[in-house]
Amino acid sequence: MQKYLNKINSPADLKNLGKEEIPVLCSEIRELLINSVSKSGGHLAGNLGVVELTIALHRVLEAPKDKIIWDVGHQSYVHKILTGRKDELDTLRKMGGLSGFCSPDESEYDTTFTGHASSSLSVAAGIAAARDISGEDYTVAAVIGDGAFTGGLAFEALNNIGNLKPKMLIILNDNEMSIAENVGAFSAFLSRARTNPRYTASKRKIVEKIKNMPGGGKKLMQSLQNIKRHIKWMVTPNLLFEQFGVTYLGPVNGHSVEDMEDLLRRAMTLDEPVLIHVITKKGKGYSPAEKSPQIFHGVGPFEKSTGELEKKRASFSDAFGKTLCTLCEKNDKVVAITPAMIPGSGLLEFSNKFPERLYDVGIAEGHAVTFAGGLARGGLIPVTAIYSSFLQRAYDNLICDVALANYHAIFAVDRAGLVAGDGATHQGMFDISYLTSIPNISLLSPSCYSELEKMLDYAVNQHNGPIAIRYPRGREKADIDNGDFILGRASIVREGTAVTIAAEGQSVYTALCVAELLKEKGVSAEIIDVRTIKPIDFDTVFKSSRKTGYLYTLEENLRRGGMGEMLSSYAKESLEPFKVKIKAIEDTFVPHGSINELNEKYGFTAEKIALDIERMLAQ
Repeated sequence: MQKYLNKINSPADLKNLGKEEIPVLCSEIRELLINSVSKSGGHLAGNLGVVELTIALHRVLEAPKDKIIWDVGHQSYVHKILTGRKDELDTLRKMGGLSGFCSPDESEYDTTFTGHASSSLSVAAGIAAARDISGEDYTVAAVIGDGAFTGGLAFEALNNIGNLKPKMLIILNDNEMSIAENVGAFSAFLSRARTNPRYTASKRKIVEKIKNMPGGGKKLMQSLQNIKRHIKWMVTPNLLFEQFGVTYLGPVNGHSVEDMEDLLRRAMTLDEPVLIHVITKKGKGYSPAEKSPQIFHGVGPFEKSTGELEKKRASFSDAFGKTLCTLCEKNDKVVAITPAMIPGSGLLEFSNKFPERLYDVGIAEGHAVTFAGGLARGGLIPVTAIYSSFLQRAYDNLICDVALANYHAIFAVDRAGLVAGDGATHQGMFDISYLTSIPNISLLSPSCYSELEKMLDYAVNQHNGPIAIRYPRGREKADIDNGDFILGRASIVREGTAVTIAAEGQSVYTALCVAELLKEKGVSAEIIDVRTIKPIDFDTVFKSSRKTGYLYTLEENLRRGGMGEMLSSYAKESLEPFKVKIKAIEDTFVPHGSINELNEKYGFTAEKIALDIERMLAQ
């Protein structure tokens, strides 16, 4: 029974609770989180760790007037619970339900869309600057994890914040580092001293008097400040932030609402950017998540009483990791790179077998790509395992630091195409468009595990130059035998006479299903596995299309700049006699939902495609 959570429908209700009631509320929230995520899947460990932090923020701030920006947003479930969405938590990550991240379309309490790491400080700085120019009065707070500081964008923002010096809060949620007790006590003392009104008032008066002293007051002030900085560095850690011009407070126990409220209120008295260092424990309050926070960071459904996960089935990621291990055993120049995604990218086995040949560069996608270019320049063969939606962040690095020099660097582009659960920020619907537009880069798309293995072997041992292999999340739908892989050569996997369907990746299986449905209507479809999207095999596709009179292209990518447009454009330029129709994702962002729901919504089911082709032929 929820004694207090039932009473919380907005942050204002939190302010009515007494100190002795808060721990009970925290337990109730954790129970709700475990119950919901065990059924729907999602990000559990991080949310369990920020229960008290989120409560403290909403008890001190006045959201939605005050703006809270959650970096990534995967740890915003508690925020959702406290802002009127607790009764919808069972719809998390489902079509039409709550997003797994922050979404202004969902609630006025969600300041901005989130999904990718390290961006919260830039957003918060922009909002704070707009507030100041507009003459408005509200607090801006960014909540960012220690892991997000491996991303360069966070430090670019800090550099700008230190220059602008807007009044804002940066909440550093630290669930990795540990601080010794004596250091913590000293820092807590320093925090109290800095936020004491008498201290800050006296400091301002003294600074002004010294600066106005005749005969070199400003030089004396500068000398005193230099001495002060050097003393700080000798006796106090974690003052990197102060070198950026951001006042550092903490560390504070992230599981004490009272302590955090006190420090937040003190920080809000300062007219400058303040960073509050909060120590939390990932998975707090749920033993399986505390013991294995990495596993319970992002998790599928599980048995809540034991923490036992549903048995994981083999996936494209696993096939990639297994193949890479085999290639690494035979070629001592092969190395792997991951931006903090070892388990998700199928690299656990690789990390155990070849730890010295695996580089986890943290949440730093741009660096990962440029680092790969450097490794290739040094004579190695780097294989960068990265999600499609995250590779977007390294577009300039791909162009200037890899493709321009034509380095032999391989990119294993995981989570390509439609992705379940995580929503718009994680859909892999742009990579065909942005990769094929870059000179020198080749792009492959396997329809099954065996094809992925052949492509990766080719990429490592035969290719010269940058090459990317895009593949989906999850399992193969069928083992499609395409024979040997040859770059730039498509494969006819089913012969037909009435229509040609050119498909990439797992869409090839869908096309085969479509062919069976069309056969029942007396329509003979020829299916082509394009395999190599760049360079594309125009000859095979167009020869088939001339025979049938119709070309239907099928891809899980945005229409604009995709495979279909490439084929259609060239067909028009060549004055080809056949008709072309493109099936791709139109000009939209794809929301969260199951793969079946997304396929139904965007017309990617075999039934809908077959009907579309029938209409095409009838016209």
